Amino acid sequence: MRTYEVSRIDADRAVPLTGAVDGTVWERANVARLDEYAWGDEPGPETTVRALFDAEALYLQFHVEDDEITADVTELNGPTFEDSSVELFATPAPPDDGSPGRYFNFEANCCGTFKLAWQEPDWRERDIGRDLVSPTDAAAVEVETSVPGPTKTASPDDDAWWLAARLPRSTLQSLTGLPLELDSETVWRGNFYRSGLPDAQKGTWNRIELPEPTYHSPTYFGRIEFE
Repeated sequence: MRTYEVSRIDADRAVPLTGAVDGTVWERANVARLDEYAWGDEPGPETTVRALFDAEALYLQFHVEDDEITADVTELNGPTFEDSSVELFATPAPPDDGSPGRYFNFEANCCGTFKLAWQEPDWRERDIGRDLVSPTDAAAVEVETSVPGPTKTASPDDDAWWLAARLPRSTLQSLTGLPLELDSETVWRGNFYRSGLPDAQKGTWNRIELPEPTYHSPTYFGRIEFE
């Protein structure tokens, strides 16, 4: 199981939602590489993520290699995984017995349209046990990308894109119903994913030992520690 440490920043330091790293607070963030390609014989295009936090929000910055950047989904909570996209799945309150708990997933396409959901581990089989973020709570989530929207068609010039996001603690609290605190020594379980690619090129941070891509697999979440 991999471990990622989310670096803390002072509340009075602004976190720019940009792809820049040098000369910004993103220099403090650890780099997680989505370099587990469980369903292909060759590495897929490189994807990295950095994460920071303060008492009020979690910040994410993805850098993505991509020679076919596409996005068609424009509606909140739509199937953004079908577009060029990146994802964070996390269980913010892991059960003490080590079993998979309810988890949220933040799934954003290259133009910044996103899904934010809260679900039980077996919701897909039961077709129940899943809640989607409301438009009101979603309005507090900030997403910036290098790709002008609202949609994107593939171009011969495509080679890379970045996405940065601010997920407010208040939004996650409202979605999950948990009294979440973003503080030192907090531990989540989770995984980062790259979507919108052929199965053989799909990358994950923590490896998923299943024969086919199944991102909704909290059993294979890694450990996310808050500095």
